[in-house]
Amino acid sequence: MKNLIILIINLLLISGCSSTCMEYRSATTAARSEKNLKRAEEWGLRALESPECNPVSNAQVPYFLATEVYLIRKDYSRMAEMLPIAQHRNPDLPLENPFKLGDKRIETVGEGVAAYREQEWVTVYNQAVDLIQKEKVNKAQELIEIAILINPMRSENYSTLAAMYIKDENIKTAISTIDRGLKVDDKNSLLYQMKADIYTQNNELKNARNLYLKAIEYSNDPGPIMRKILFIYIDLGENQNAIDYSNELMNQYPDDPDLYYNVGVLYQRLATEIYDINLIKFNNTDKDSNPEDIFNLYKSYKQAREYSYNSKDYFLQASDLEMEENNSTLEAAKDMKKIMGNIDDIFIPSIKKTARAAGVEL
Repeated sequence: MKNLIILIINLLLISGCSSTCMEYRSATTAARSEKNLKRAEEWGLRALESPECNPVSNAQVPYFLATEVYLIRKDYSRMAEMLPIAQHRNPDLPLENPFKLGDKRIETVGEGVAAYREQEWVTVYNQAVDLIQKEKVNKAQELIEIAILINPMRSENYSTLAAMYIKDENIKTAISTIDRGLKVDDKNSLLYQMKADIYTQNNELKNARNLYLKAIEYSNDPGPIMRKILFIYIDLGENQNAIDYSNELMNQYPDDPDLYYNVGVLYQRLATEIYDINLIKFNNTDKDSNPEDIFNLYKSYKQAREYSYNSKDYFLQASDLEMEENNSTLEAAKDMKKIMGNIDDIFIPSIKKTARAAGVEL
């Protein structure tokens, strides 16, 4: 019963507008019979505000202006202005001229607004992509802004536009464009990742880490993003987080040689960082050194040895999984084996000897 009442009201609204609203009748006649879009616009704008055309509830007038005047003139700015007015006034109002889009029948103003938004957005966006491929960047940027006017809810608008600004090294505008997109879709993984990439390049690692975590949260394929965050954790000194992420990645992608190589690099960085720092401490350590310092130096070398072993192992596993032999992977494994040899044959024995002389139990 309720649906029947709504239908009757909507029909009355159409009847009231088409039979008593002279401005609307004049607008449709100008557009459909006379093909005079200038007169159609003038009468349509009058109808938009006319009390006889139900300005509060009737959605047909702005819908007509959007689809039969501004769309025909390719005045997307005005079209984008009228569509939300029609949607707001009465999305359930039946169309005067229903149509089909693919297999779907479009029968109401709300459905028509959505259909025209999508149809025209695809056209304009594809034109922009074509211009990008032809390296006509400025014109492409203008078209993307038009695409945003037509359908501001499509996140591709913002990622594509931001990518162009990044390529032009206009980073400030790129970030503001990404933020525009996140206001529309605050669960868009790609936009979070693009912003994180910018912060990474600017060495704003904590901001990058937080944004990568957001990107991972909303991604359907978080693996590539998790690979990026590995090295953010390393650079921030959050080594345990990096190790935890590497283990999780191994479980998800057990046959990915690039992943094994990257994790090998992770442990290589951990090992060589300790190894290089320890060289200065090692050269300044003797039997008169603080016992705690001797003990900590010993523990540090043991840790460096463990990281070196892990690194070598991951490099070798990457080499086994690679379709073709990669000399750089094997060389990286040899380098880590050499560090292990130095730790086992030079540093650990020397520290043990110093510890005995100082009476330190290791």
